[in-house]
Amino acid sequence: MNIGLVILAVYIAVLLGIALYASKKDKKNIKDFATGGGLGIFILTLTFSATYHSAYAFMGAGGFAYKNGIGWWCNGLWTVLPGVLFWVWGRRFWYLGKRYGYLSVSDYASDVYQSKTVGILVTLITMVFTIPYVAIQAIGCSYIFQTISGGMLSYTVGALIFFAIMIVLVWLGGMKGVAITDAAQGVFKFAGLLGGSLWVILANFPSVADAYQAAFSHTPELFTMPGPNGVVTAQDWVSRWIVITFGMMMFPQVTLRFFAGKNLNVMKWSAVFSSIYLTMIYVFTPCVGMIGRLLMPDIAAPDTIFPELLLKYTPAVFAALIISGALAAAMSTGDSQLHATSTMVATDIYKKFVDKKANENTLYNVAKIGVLIIGLASVVFALTRPTALADLLVLSNGGVAVLVPAVIGGLYWKKASRGGAIASIVIGEICMVSMTFIFKVSPFGFSGALCSMLISLIIFVSVSFITKPQAHTSEVISSINNYFAEDKAVEETQNNQGALAID
Repeated sequence: MNIGLVILAVYIAVLLGIALYASKKDKKNIKDFATGGGLGIFILTLTFSATYHSAYAFMGAGGFAYKNGIGWWCNGLWTVLPGVLFWVWGRRFWYLGKRYGYLSVSDYASDVYQSKTVGILVTLITMVFTIPYVAIQAIGCSYIFQTISGGMLSYTVGALIFFAIMIVLVWLGGMKGVAITDAAQGVFKFAGLLGGSLWVILANFPSVADAYQAAFSHTPELFTMPGPNGVVTAQDWVSRWIVITFGMMMFPQVTLRFFAGKNLNVMKWSAVFSSIYLTMIYVFTPCVGMIGRLLMPDIAAPDTIFPELLLKYTPAVFAALIISGALAAAMSTGDSQLHATSTMVATDIYKKFVDKKANENTLYNVAKIGVLIIGLASVVFALTRPTALADLLVLSNGGVAVLVPAVIGGLYWKKASRGGAIASIVIGEICMVSMTFIFKVSPFGFSGALCSMLISLIIFVSVSFITKPQAHTSEVISSINNYFAEDKAVEETQNNQGALAID
């Protein structure tokens, strides 16, 4: 009997049980399906954190450090800033969701610019580039199933099992089910990545410092930039940091959580705890990746270095439990991505272009059908066996990072115009696709994705200056500013009253 497969089977059964429980609490309407009815600090922190980092945490991160060394720590920048942006941007979206009833960023974009074109562009782009990101989770899970089964389960079988589980989880539970299972998986992932990494290190070296010293003695190039393969140049480092940090915040599985907090206090503390979680989870990752060069120098797929080391240097039951944490990492993002894109199918496509009078129950059913559509499209992409996880991550983020100027501009800048938004998105995406797929260029060493993002920003500002902004854009921004000015005034009054009471 393969103990690893038994543990994975039990783990999957528990997740499905949680989703079934959540389905009984589901109100069977599109708002509850989309936002979960208002989440608390613990659940929102873990569903945001678990969604933000995925199979890449267990698979791609170690593989990238194995191949390229210390330059991987650009990752450290894209773990702290997400929490900051979750509060800075997220609280504004949260307010707009309460004030105007938005259920998605596409919904917001259509309204703030008074343009269905802007809304559909945001919808299509986020959906198109979410599919390869969902594929990252399938690829990670396929590696997991292959590794833990000793090759009994093929890549294809692993991908199909992953998508079957994802579809059932989202179909049953909606946001509530996804968030609760994400919370459980987030705890498991945190303990598994830290505990498993430390065990592997101490099973081979007296301390973490000794492990780093051994890695340095074996391959000193790992401790330099651009690293042994010349990949992580200063330009590459900056490109990965900016594109992934800002791009991740545009994915629908992340932006939906802007609208899901019960109140602003929940949003604030979830932002703080998310930054802590996302940073701490990677403390030992570069060490594991680099000592992999010593312990398994001929590994065929570097992305599998962490689970392979677990199976080789830790007890079988422990290894299987920790590798289940890798499955949790993939599933916690995969189910959120399927949920978010299926919600967009209902609210941003069906509601606006097929049946404008569709009721809550109809949209709920359309969203569940969307789960199947996006799931099937993603599994087809995953079965093509695309490139390494770290590179696929940058590609996916590059596609959605182009949206940042238009989406965030509508939150702050009253001169932001419909023409500026459309031009920046269209031209930015053309540049991204051209530089990435056609010409395959990296201007001055910077990634095509970063250059496209900057071009998008320049176009957005320039066109907005020469075109007339919509009055509604100014109204929305004034509404946001007034709300938070009043909120700050109330807070200052309460603080002053508290100080007087102490005196």
